[in-house]
Amino acid sequence: MELKEATLGKIEDFLETIPSKYTRKNYISGIKKFEAWYGGSVVELIKSPEATKKIEKFYVALKQKHPQNTCRNVTNAAIQFLKYFGTDVKPRRALGIYRTERATGDHKLTIREVRQMASVADLKEQVILEVLLLGFRIGDVVSLKVIDFDRLDLEAPIELKLRARKEGTVYETYISQAFKDLLKLYLPTVEGKWLFPGLHKGSHVKEETLNKALRDLAGRADIKLHGSLHWHCGRKLVMRTGAELGISPWIVKKMVGKSIRKSDDTYLTDMDLKDGFLRLKEVLKLKAVENGRVSAVQEELGVMKETLSSLEKENIVLKVRIDNLQSMTVQLEDRLNEYGELLTSYVEFGSFNEEEKTAIRKKFKIREYSKKEKEWMHAFMKIGLELQGEKGFLDAKDHKELKRRFEAWFIEHDELRTDERKNKEK
Repeated sequence: MELKEATLGKIEDFLETIPSKYTRKNYISGIKKFEAWYGGSVVELIKSPEATKKIEKFYVALKQKHPQNTCRNVTNAAIQFLKYFGTDVKPRRALGIYRTERATGDHKLTIREVRQMASVADLKEQVILEVLLLGFRIGDVVSLKVIDFDRLDLEAPIELKLRARKEGTVYETYISQAFKDLLKLYLPTVEGKWLFPGLHKGSHVKEETLNKALRDLAGRADIKLHGSLHWHCGRKLVMRTGAELGISPWIVKKMVGKSIRKSDDTYLTDMDLKDGFLRLKEVLKLKAVENGRVSAVQEELGVMKETLSSLEKENIVLKVRIDNLQSMTVQLEDRLNEYGELLTSYVEFGSFNEEEKTAIRKKFKIREYSKKEKEWMHAFMKIGLELQGEKGFLDAKDHKELKRRFEAWFIEHDELRTDERKNKEK
């Protein structure tokens, strides 16, 4: 279908007022369909007393073949065009042209499923899932740039404001500590200006590529889908969770870039969104929770699990973690090297049943800890977490103190040295 010649002279003027290229594309398609049904140019109805009747008849004709949401979108294209040129189009409310029907063909994505996907995801895919949990539209995600995340030196949560292409709104959200940690690992691996580069040099990823990435992750995580899984399912998850938590809909709308009536938005300019964001992220995070809380030990073990799951594709991440462990203390390094270092502790202290532990040990040739070795590891982790505190990391001073305390504990609990000390005291 092509636009009528008379329409071409005015369509460009109309489309110049529409900021989103996707909305412009939909309007062109809708006007083409209207003109095909009408048999003439939509321009003929500008300021015509018959305009409303024609729009109503077009909508009714569409309803015979298409679902409500499609009819609404297609009809709205012609309505907005006529209104722009001063035509008073007021279809009867009883027709329900602007009524929206809830989509039934989409998979209802849950945070539990997102965590399952994260457990099999590599570093880039985990970043994709973190962005998914921000509730951004896919059209804005593909055009995210590395420079949009240039404030990672600040303490989390870090304020993040980005212009949305649809409706000219602004995403007013934050970068969590977990997302910040992933970005610090991921950004150095990115070539070019786009957060998610495309196949061709200088291009960004395509929308369908992100949708396919979600479906691939769901398949690898053995998630049974009940409907279509695509990016908008994540946006629904964010807004649904906000409502379930009782967070103000205005706060959630600002975070996900949905429009708010100007008469209301005027009074919401200085609204503090941080508390709402933190409440939302307590639920919408990639690490699993138990009884509503995640202990520091469980968080550390979660990192180990993520590292192992991405071992084949993310060797650099594993190397960084091993290097960090090795730098903590030479004493522990010697012990860990004897029984498989990081993988051994991960298997022993991870949330696996005995059958799973046996299978993993067999695959990676890992032996089981002895009772004494378990005591050493628990002591080392306890001391490290005490020093780490609320900071979430160990600095150079903490590393030295960790080594000193662990060596003191080791001397205190080592049976041979304890016997030697007792003999000296006698």
